[in-house]
Amino acid sequence: MDGILHNANQGVVYTTIAEDMVTQALNGYNGTLMCYGQTGAGKTFTVTGATENYKHRGIIPRALSQLYREIEERPEYAINVRISYLEIYNESMFDLLSTLPESVQAQNSNPMTVVEDENVVYVKGLSSHLAQTEEEALNFLFEGETNRAIAAHSLNQQSSRSHCIFTVCIESRSRVQSTAKYTTSKLNFVDLAGSERLGKTKSAGKTQQEAMYINKSLTFLEQTVIALADKKRDHVPYRQTKLTHCLKDSIGGTCNTFLVANIWGEMAQLEETVSTLRFATRMMCVASEPAVNEYYDPVIMVKKLEKEIRHLKGELSMHDTLTNRSLVTYDPLSEQQRYEIKQQVRRYLEGSLDEIDIINVRQIQGVFDSFKEICNQMEKDIEDKLKQKYMLVDKTDPASIAAAQKAGVNIADDGTLVGVGEADGQGFGVGVAPRSAKADQGAVAGALKRAGMKKKPKDRASPVAGKGPGSPSHSAKGQIEIPSPQTPLADKKDERDAEPTTPSSAAALPAAVSKPTERQRPSTPPLRTVAYEEFKQERGSEINRILVENKEILAAKKKSYADLARHINSTKVDIDKSREKLDALRSEREAQGFTYNEDGEAIISEEEFLEIKRLKELKTNYRTDYEELKNLKSEVQYCQKLVDQCRQKLIQEFDKWYADSFLLPSDEPQTSAAMGLGVRTGTQVSYGQVPEDEQEKFDYLQAELLQENPESAAFYKAKMRTERRKTYEAAVAQAQPALRKPGTPTMQIRTQPPTMLEVHP
Repeated sequence: MDGILHNANQGVVYTTIAEDMVTQALNGYNGTLMCYGQTGAGKTFTVTGATENYKHRGIIPRALSQLYREIEERPEYAINVRISYLEIYNESMFDLLSTLPESVQAQNSNPMTVVEDENVVYVKGLSSHLAQTEEEALNFLFEGETNRAIAAHSLNQQSSRSHCIFTVCIESRSRVQSTAKYTTSKLNFVDLAGSERLGKTKSAGKTQQEAMYINKSLTFLEQTVIALADKKRDHVPYRQTKLTHCLKDSIGGTCNTFLVANIWGEMAQLEETVSTLRFATRMMCVASEPAVNEYYDPVIMVKKLEKEIRHLKGELSMHDTLTNRSLVTYDPLSEQQRYEIKQQVRRYLEGSLDEIDIINVRQIQGVFDSFKEICNQMEKDIEDKLKQKYMLVDKTDPASIAAAQKAGVNIADDGTLVGVGEADGQGFGVGVAPRSAKADQGAVAGALKRAGMKKKPKDRASPVAGKGPGSPSHSAKGQIEIPSPQTPLADKKDERDAEPTTPSSAAALPAAVSKPTERQRPSTPPLRTVAYEEFKQERGSEINRILVENKEILAAKKKSYADLARHINSTKVDIDKSREKLDALRSEREAQGFTYNEDGEAIISEEEFLEIKRLKELKTNYRTDYEELKNLKSEVQYCQKLVDQCRQKLIQEFDKWYADSFLLPSDEPQTSAAMGLGVRTGTQVSYGQVPEDEQEKFDYLQAELLQENPESAAFYKAKMRTERRKTYEAAVAQAQPALRKPGTPTMQIRTQPPTMLEVHP
């Protein structure tokens, strides 16, 4: 055993066990922490702790706090953190974060499977969530805790009925070095279900079946540990259970593995205590050689290799220059070079050039490309000339054959040319007329074109029958003609001016245009709180947006003010300590006797001189910070005034909108302030005063409590966020009461006949 923690608080347990493991995880080492023991021994309390008190938080919340604190201390690294939470219940795997709206598993009904990829084991289908802050990571932890399977028996009222693995995946990249290397690590916090003796727990039914699955998986886990401790065994039974398969790369090997054995301190549980300690002893025999998980980014590697290629090209060009081969280039041919090579090939084919200059391999490839291009161009020119002289039909193209048949060419569907009669000579056939006997299609087309040009002006001048020159033409189906985009705007304006609106058309116009339906005034006005939320989303959205922005600015200013005030207080404490130290040094110097220099000045020690210099610096910083604090206070008061003005403006606009939309002129107008909602009209909320809004009042009181321990802010915010979401989901899941229409009969007494039904107006 490495140590015994008896009556130790959660802070001592975490510092002793997991603090170094979290630090090494940021350096690229994998880590696994398992809690093993009898049911009711305190495994879940050790791992997750209690959410009711911040001091009783477990290993996982403390590890997340340390993780993000050290990430802030490493600004030269870009570190991403992803969270996943797996539950193994009765040898079935479940995603404890599948209830989140952004989870993919909620829409994917495929079962999860364990996959191995290059010595890396992961669960396919398990959601992994990016956590940018400590609050987000704690929110995932609390969300998973609310979804765990628990039950009660004689030894534990809230016994975990499943194994849970909380995984933190870390990826670290350097922002300073331009290398492709990056490190990855994985932290597994395993909360094993407790082993049970059915004779002591008195489990029955479903709880008994769960206990059988738990004991079975723990037995196979012990067999796996025994196999790992035996160096002579070649096979390790990882695949016997889902638990051991998921932890294949997390037990021993290159991973920092820690085991917390939770035991009972009672004589009645001695057998289970001995069994737990025996398992811990076997776990200590598992060999572990931690190693850094380093990988190389392929994208950065490609950029690095491209840079190396450019460097090598520079060295080759320098070598060619020194050997009088300055014309040799290793870059791809430019368009100008390709054109010159093509011209050389043309002169070579024409016979005006005897040889083509060859300098490098790229030029040889360019010469062959030019030959290929010239050859293809010659084939195309010949084909165009044949098409001009003859009618070419592609026998493999049905469209070309159909076009030829439409043009009058006697050609079969398979592309063979046939005569008018039978082509085999057995019957009577006229044959194919020679080309010279046919009329020149070009001459006929030219004559028809000239005839059409003579008739065209006449047809263009003739207006449409029954319509004036300015009347718009419509098709027979009643479609409106769309004006051409080339029509000048002046012409369109003249057309509009040429058609004045008649009284009849003006009277018919409002009937064609649908009027916007006016909002019907309800018979009973809604509650002001409900109407206020609707108003903030619709009519008052812009004022509400400005109010929210001003609140955020005000909160940021207040936070800066509080931080600076704490810094000034700490500086004041340092000044007091420095003065006390100077007084002690001066008293010591007086006790030893004064010493003077030639000028008659007292000689002080170097330590006293440095302390005097430090005291002056502290006083200078104190004055500077105090001036800045006064400026911040003025800014906070100004922002508070803006927030008050926006809030009053929003309330006033809401009162006006509420009166216009829901109240009758005969009703007495009542303001929201008179109804006890919002801030009273005409009052100013001064700096430091508690707001009158209930939510703001609650936030203000909560902020005061968190000021006692600022590090607990993320813990409590994540807890409240999870509780609010669960409350909202429970409220939405409840059956909504059906709305009764006016005039619907309501049965008061079921034993009476239907004539006794009362009808509400």
